Amino acid sequence: MALTVAGNAAPQSTGNSAPAQDNSRNATPAIPFPRASRRKSILAWQTASAVLGASAVPVPPIQIPAAGHLAGVEMLVNIATTGNATTTTAPTGITDTPWSVFNQISVVNAAGDNIVSPIDGYALYLINKYGAFRGQPPFVDPRRDPYFSALTTGAGATAPTGQFRLFIPFEIDPSQAFCAVPNLAANKAYILQLQLNPLASLYAGAGGNGTQSAAGVTTVTITLISHYWSVPAAMNAGGVPQQQAPTGSGSVALWQIEPAPVTPGDKLVQLHNVGNVIREGIFVLRTATGFRTSADWPALSQIVLNNDLMEYKPTAAWQAEMAERFGYNTGAIDTAGGLDSGVFVWSAPLMGENLLSSPSNARDPYLITQDATLLQIRGTSFGASASTLQMYTNAVKPISAAALYEPHVR
Repeated sequence: MALTVAGNAAPQSTGNSAPAQDNSRNATPAIPFPRASRRKSILAWQTASAVLGASAVPVPPIQIPAAGHLAGVEMLVNIATTGNATTTTAPTGITDTPWSVFNQISVVNAAGDNIVSPIDGYALYLINKYGAFRGQPPFVDPRRDPYFSALTTGAGATAPTGQFRLFIPFEIDPSQAFCAVPNLAANKAYILQLQLNPLASLYAGAGGNGTQSAAGVTTVTITLISHYWSVPAAMNAGGVPQQQAPTGSGSVALWQIEPAPVTPGDKLVQLHNVGNVIREGIFVLRTATGFRTSADWPALSQIVLNNDLMEYKPTAAWQAEMAERFGYNTGAIDTAGGLDSGVFVWSAPLMGENLLSSPSNARDPYLITQDATLLQIRGTSFGASASTLQMYTNAVKPISAAALYEPHVR
């Protein structure tokens, strides 16, 4: 039996008539958007008036300036203390400082829909370090950034003082501007919403067992830089047509979080953020006091898809896999170049086997899920102090299959 391939039939001649012309073959192909466009950046916002106190401090909503196709927003965060008169101490547990200065970060569109779901500062740190959306790990480790300065503790004005740089991402493939969002209308601007944690968060992260001075004034300065792709002209100077939007424009990359309570022993935990195309998952285990813990992580973990075993991951093997795929094997845990306590990243089968995680990895291994997909993680077994498993998923909501897979089909 002959194999029939669907498509446009070739022109047929009838009698002495001339064959039909296929003018589409003579058309000049458009210059791809990443070649026709230019990456640009502008100052989006700066403030030096956010003073931390005993309770959370909301920052007034920030309108991201309309310009091109928005790739991401860069945040430069400086923490400075003046007038402190007493000694301060760091907490005894594994904390989220200095990233814990942010209680909430989110971006909404003009309709009020979340483009970036509400996350805290430590979650954004993890996304920057393990998300593989901007550059090549391990060089994107925020602790390795030249701007980074660890939070200080001690006497006088030395506490707390530090600075760091993080990106709020939209696109996940900078080589193709994939998932960069159109940001062309000033009356339909995206709104960045920030809320700062109480001052105690800088000493204690989630745990709250550090000490602080009531006399000092701690000010947070935030500078925002908007990174975007310009909109090319319809034709260049030579009359060649140009794409004016990225391939798949309208596709969105989502970071979603769901916490699940866990207790000691064997547990099977369901991930409910399904229905889109999953690119990556990050799991963070915490104690009842909010500190991250590796000691209570199960000796064996399994990823189960629709009751079928997808991955078998002993803890040592999982940590070795993360070190290999991200290059975080040059530093101790919770230091520059190292992994993070209580953090386990699920990316190997989703970004391609035997590849260093990169923004330009092929998209065909991504996991397509439906609303009815049953996705679970099994732990054998959680330790005595395990309390909450935070589950972050990075999913793509493409406008079409072609938008998702082109041009990275193997």
